[in-house]
Amino acid sequence: MVFCLTNATVTAAQVPINLLRIDILADVKPAAGAAQAQIPAPPNQGEIVATTLTGRRMEDQAIPVATLERDRIEARMLMAPGDIAHLLGEMPGVRTQVTTPVLGTTVVRIQGLPGRYTRLLSDGMPLFGDRPGGYAPVRIPPMDINKVEVIKGAASAFYGADALAGAVNLLSRQPGTQPAREFLFSQSAPSATNAVLWLSTPATGSSRSWSSTFLASMHRQEENDVDDDGWSDLPKYARGVLRPRVFWDNHKGRTISGVADVTVETREGGNETIREKLETKTADGGLSGQMILGNGDVLAGSGILFVQSRTRDFSDARERDRLQTATLELTLRRTRTRNTWLAGMGIDWYALRSADALPTTYVSTRGGLFLHDDFTAAPWLVLSGRVRLDHHNLYSLQFSPSGAVLLRGDKWQARFSAAQAYFTPRPLTEEMEAAGLARMTFDEKYEKETARSFSADVTHKAGAADVTFTVFRTQIDDPALVDRATYTLRTETDPVVAQGVEISGTARRAAFSLTGNYLFANTRERGGQALALTPRHSAGFIAAVAGAQGRISVDVSVTGEQRLDANPYRSVSEAYTLVSVLGEYRFGRLGLFVTAENLTNVRQTHWDPIPRPSRDVDGRYTVDAWAPLAGRMISGGLRILF
Repeated sequence: MVFCLTNATVTAAQVPINLLRIDILADVKPAAGAAQAQIPAPPNQGEIVATTLTGRRMEDQAIPVATLERDRIEARMLMAPGDIAHLLGEMPGVRTQVTTPVLGTTVVRIQGLPGRYTRLLSDGMPLFGDRPGGYAPVRIPPMDINKVEVIKGAASAFYGADALAGAVNLLSRQPGTQPAREFLFSQSAPSATNAVLWLSTPATGSSRSWSSTFLASMHRQEENDVDDDGWSDLPKYARGVLRPRVFWDNHKGRTISGVADVTVETREGGNETIREKLETKTADGGLSGQMILGNGDVLAGSGILFVQSRTRDFSDARERDRLQTATLELTLRRTRTRNTWLAGMGIDWYALRSADALPTTYVSTRGGLFLHDDFTAAPWLVLSGRVRLDHHNLYSLQFSPSGAVLLRGDKWQARFSAAQAYFTPRPLTEEMEAAGLARMTFDEKYEKETARSFSADVTHKAGAADVTFTVFRTQIDDPALVDRATYTLRTETDPVVAQGVEISGTARRAAFSLTGNYLFANTRERGGQALALTPRHSAGFIAAVAGAQGRISVDVSVTGEQRLDANPYRSVSEAYTLVSVLGEYRFGRLGLFVTAENLTNVRQTHWDPIPRPSRDVDGRYTVDAWAPLAGRMISGGLRILF
C-alpha cells in the first residue's frame, strides 16, 4: 500500500470552548521612573498583514484576516506560559480540542472543521512539522509571539495542501532599539511549574545591522488524579525549549532572518497498570530574506527544515517514528499605485518513518507555482485573486484558485471570498494521536480530498466600536475519515460540510474595552451526522481596563452540546460554563500575578468516568475529552522586565 503524505503544518484553535471573557485591568498611576506595562490599544488599521505576503495594510485586504494583538497575548501568557492552546482559544471561530486525555495534547480547529485541516505557521513558514495530533500547540511558549493572524476558509492557494480550514500564522517579536529582557515564573496548585526567559539585543556596531532575540523555557507538571478514581486527570510532563532568532538589515532594502528551535519533552499518564508515555525530540530551523531590486520589485525567499523523533509506549506496545519535512519558497512582488501582484514557486518534501507501526515509509514531494493579484478598482472597491498549480508525486497536478472582493465606505466594510483547495490523505489523524498506528487498518486506495469554501462578512464601525457579521460554508468531498467502530481509515462518499454564522464586536473607550463573539457551527459528516466533539453553539465576551501597573481579568466561557463518538456513557455531551480570573500588579519592573482558572470547577468526571468499562477496538482505555479534566486551577507567579 502506498500512502501520500504532504508537507503541511496542521494545527491549527479554541479550548473546548469559545471563550466568554471579561478582562478588567486595574488603572493605577505609576511611580516616578517606574517601567510601565504595555497598555492595550486599538488594533492599528495601518498595520501590514504578513500572512498574505502582499505587503498590504489590513484595511486594504480583500481576503478576510483575523488578528490577535500583543496585549491579549500577554494576558493569556500569564495564565498559560508554556503553550498557545489558551491563546488561540481566544479568537472567534477558532478552538482547541484535546486529542487524548491521557497525555493532554490538543489540536486546532477552525469554524467547526477537524484539526488536520488547519495549517500552523511561524512568520509564514511551516516550522512545526505536519502532525495534526496536537503536539505543536502544547509545546510553543507564547512569550516571543507578537501577533497572531488567521485566514479562515480554504487556503491552499496561499500555502498548498492541507489548509482546507485555514491557516494560523504566529508572528514573532522583533528586537527594538534598546536591549530588553523579560523573565516569567509561575507555580500552580497543585502541580505545574513554568519558567520562561526572553532576551532582545538591538543592532549594534558601526553598521548597526545585526540584532537578535533568544527564548529559553522549562515547564513541568506532576501527574494528578483530581477525583481520586485511580486515573490521572492531569498528565505528567517535563519540557525544555530553546529558540534563538537572528536578524540582519543593511538599511538599503536587504534583510535576512534566521530561527532555530530545539524542544525536548516527555509526557506520561494513566493508572497503576495502564500507562502511556511519550518522548518527543524536535529540532527545526528556518531562514528567510528579501531584497529590493532596482525597479522597486521585492524578491523574497525562505526555507525550513523540521525533524522530530517520537517514542510512544502503550501498556502493551511501543511505537517509534521519525518525521522530517522541508520547504523552499521564492517570491517576487511588484507594487504600483492601484495594483499589487505576487508570483512565486514552492517545493515541499515530507517523510514519515516508523520502526514499529507503519507498513512502509511514507514520502511525499510537491512543487508548485502561484500567482496573486490585488487591484484597487476604486476607493471603495478592491479585487483580489490567487491561483496555485501544484504537482504532487502521487496525485499529479492540483489546481487551487481563490478570489475575494472588498467593498468599503466611511463606516463599513464588506468582504466576499471563495476558494478551492485540496488535501492528500494520510494516517496522521486526531484518532491516531489518541490510539496509535499499530491497530489502524487502511483501505487500498484513497482519493484526494477537495474543498470549496465561501464566506461573506460585513463590518460596521462607529467611533471606537465595531461589529462584524460573518456567514461561511465549506464542503470537503471524498474525505478520508476514521471509522471508530473498526478503526479503519477510508475515503467516504458523503462530504464533510461545515456552515454557520460568526458574530464578533469590540468597543473601546480610553483604557476600557469590550469584546464579544458568538459562533454557530453546523458540521456534518458521513450519514449526515454531526461531527463529533464540535459544539454547535459557543460564545465569548471580553471587557478590559488597562493601567500602567495593574491587570485584573475575569473570563467567562460557554460551550454547547457536542455529539460524542464511541462513548459508552452518553451520545451527547453536557453544555457547560467556565469562569476564570487573572490579576497582576506591577512594582516598577517587577510584576506579581495570580490566576484562578475554571472557578466553576467544571470537570468531565462530574458526569462520567474517563476510563472505559472495557478497551475499545482501537486500543483506547479512555473516552474522548469533551470538557475540562482538571477542574479548578490556582496559580501565581512573577514577571520581571530588566
